Formats: sequence, structure tokens, C-alpha cells
Amino acid sequence: MKVCYNITSKCNRNCRYCFKFNREDLTLEENEKVLDNLFKLGVKKISWTGGEPFLYKDLPHLLKKSKEYGIINSVNTNLTTVDEDNLEEKIQNVDQLIISLDFISEDLNEKYGIGKDYYAHVSKLLKKFKQINPNIILQLNTVLFNGNIDFMDEFYDEICKYDIDYWKIIRFLPIRGKAYKEKDSLSITDEQFNEFTKNFKNRKQNFKIIIHGLKEMERKHIIVLSSGKLIYSENGKDEEIKSLI
Repeated sequence: MKVCYNITSKCNRNCRYCFKFNREDLTLEENEKVLDNLFKLGVKKISWTGGEPFLYKDLPHLLKKSKEYGIINSVNTNLTTVDEDNLEEKIQNVDQLIISLDFISEDLNEKYGIGKDYYAHVSKLLKKFKQINPNIILQLNTVLFNGNIDFMDEFYDEICKYDIDYWKIIRFLPIRGKAYKEKDSLSITDEQFNEFTKNFKNRKQNFKIIIHGLKEMERKHIIVLSSGKLIYSENGKDEEIKSLI
């Protein structure tokens, strides 16, 4: 069983298409209890998300504890708290690193709330991870919406120069948060999405392309909120199951 663990709601970026949950964070002791209970439930893989998960200062401790349980750790990050000095420490006990990247244009990164120098920072670090840990799985995640869909050929050509394993494209889903408020201005049509899929799904490169439309995004996901609540999210609706603390 795989779960998405929103270890924190805090984020240091203001992406206009974000649909994260907003809850209070737990203490380390409370999160250790949540992790214990996930192990007892038979969880085999955790996707650590947020907010920005590396903003939770005790994440390295939880990653280590998770690995001791034999759980596969995936971390979904914007890399903004990672630099060359702390990179090795940050990716200890990380099996898969998923990096959010929606633009290579710094002007567009700034316009949509990610930050003007974001791509330059990510680009520099992308060249370092496999040097430190050749076995780490690297994945780029891109939210596809009307702010970047016209630039995907250029984007694709750029990311082909990196040693990554996956490029996952996720159709914009305005189910909550800022994404819901921006749904009219940021949504793309079925025709646009289908044309993108047709153009990209069979391209040959050294990494695998994964494309998720609304059907994949709206299927059932098991999520742990930063408050410790376990929920099922399906068809854009969130159902609280129980607390894990």
C-alpha cells in the first residue's frame, strides 16, 4: 500500500495552481506515532509531500525511521531549501526524489509564483544527485495548464540533457485551494490535453514519460494530512477516515 504523507502545509513558494491542503503541523513525537501506525497498516511506500516537505525540520529523522521499517521513501520537493552544501544530507534515506518543474523560463516562474531564479537553481542541482547517489530515482513533475502548454516542446528539449528517470505530466486539477480559485484562467481543454498527449507519449528519450489526465488524478488516493488525519481523496472529494495519532 502506498500513501501520500503531507508532512507539512508550509511552503516557501506561492504557485497559483497549487491545490495543497492547509492544516497545522504535528510535533515530531506525533509524527513518529503516525509513522508507526502506517507501518502497522502495511504501508510499503510513502510519498512525502507538503507544502514543501524539507521545511519540516525533522523530516530527515522520519525518513531514517521509515527506512528502518523497510518503507520506500519518495520526496516531492521544490528543492529551494537544498544546496550543494546540504544536498548529501537531504537525500539520505531517499529512494526517489520528485522535483517540481513547470517552466524553464525564469520570467514565467516569477509570474506564476515559483520564483525568478528557480530554474537556474534546479538545473544546477539536477547535475549533482546521481554523482552522490547513482541509485536514486529522479523524477520531474510538471503541472500542465494554459500558462505552460505552449512551451512544452522547448521544455522537453531542455530536460533531455539531464540524467533523469521519469518525466510526469499532470493535468491541472482545480479541486481545492488556489487552484480552485484560478480554475477559469488556468484550465486547459480536453482538445489541448489530447493533442499534448498525442505529441509526447511516444517520444524516444532516456527517461520514461508519464501523463496523467483528470481520470488518473481523480482516482482514489490515500493521503495523510499534516494534522495526522487519514483521508481518501476520490473524484475531487476528500473523505476523512480516521486520525493516526
